[in-house]
Amino acid sequence: MSQIVLQPSGSREAVEHYGNTITEPVKLREVKSKLDPKLTKFLRSIFPNGQVPMWGITPGGNGGNVTKWERVEPGAVVLFAGGSEIFGSGVVVTKFHNKALAKHLWGADKESGMTWEYMYALTDIRELNIPYKDFNRAVGYKPKNVIRGINVLDEEKSEAFLDSFDLQPKRVEFPPNPLDVEHAVKKLDELDELDKKYEAASRVEQAALREHLLQGQGKGKCFFCGREFLSGFLHAAHVKKRAECTNKEKRDLRNIGMLNCVFGCDQLYERGYIAVDASGQVAKSRKLKNETEKTYMESIVTTTVNVPAGQKQYFAWHLKNKFKK
Repeated sequence: MSQIVLQPSGSREAVEHYGNTITEPVKLREVKSKLDPKLTKFLRSIFPNGQVPMWGITPGGNGGNVTKWERVEPGAVVLFAGGSEIFGSGVVVTKFHNKALAKHLWGADKESGMTWEYMYALTDIRELNIPYKDFNRAVGYKPKNVIRGINVLDEEKSEAFLDSFDLQPKRVEFPPNPLDVEHAVKKLDELDELDKKYEAASRVEQAALREHLLQGQGKGKCFFCGREFLSGFLHAAHVKKRAECTNKEKRDLRNIGMLNCVFGCDQLYERGYIAVDASGQVAKSRKLKNETEKTYMESIVTTTVNVPAGQKQYFAWHLKNKFKK
């Protein structure tokens, strides 16, 4: 996924920061006392010379900047803007929250007292000279739009800009930050008991749906290809996405479910490549490009299905909200 991060950096303070930690990267040996040893080791694996371009943002009012920072992903292209132009770019390697390091590098903002503690390390630093008007034209903004405040563009606008200026980053899969891994594991541990309760309830519901659809039989037919399979190769699928169902709809076992084979039909429906209209015609998406999956869809999936009256509203929801036209 392409992602652009707009980073206004035109103030005197920001220009100084850019020079101190981007133009002249941070030397790890000089800040190792401010870094977790695991993060230091990780950064050295990416930057063998021990010099790391770094940037950071303040939390902002009511933590508004933090929400945006959390959306930034490794591989995102950061655009540094100021003086009516985008003057530089870099690619995010990893993010980390480090108030002590931020104060060491940049001090604190004189007005708010905040420091730029929500940080990221960058690679592939480039000098650019792209006027705002050209940027605005590429992403569909009004001609006189001015870049203010950090912002994360959606994929469509990001792709449009990167393609327009040939700035697509190299497809590099950065290894995960070990501190992020630890945090994720901790969260999973905290949620473990909740997950077990949820999974238990989910299994009961799924079992009820399967029982209704199979009626105690060890075999059944796939709704979309009509082939008969052992029950273990059939998924009790929701016609309407379960998360979007009301409690009443979830309990409508007679109509909410269908059996789809796990050999292809289940995933084609789940991902929106096939759908069913009011007359029972199976719609097949033109957006499925890979020949193997496309051949399966065209040759195995049937063209018409029998839709009971009670299921039509659920298939209509899927056709409207999930089908890739």
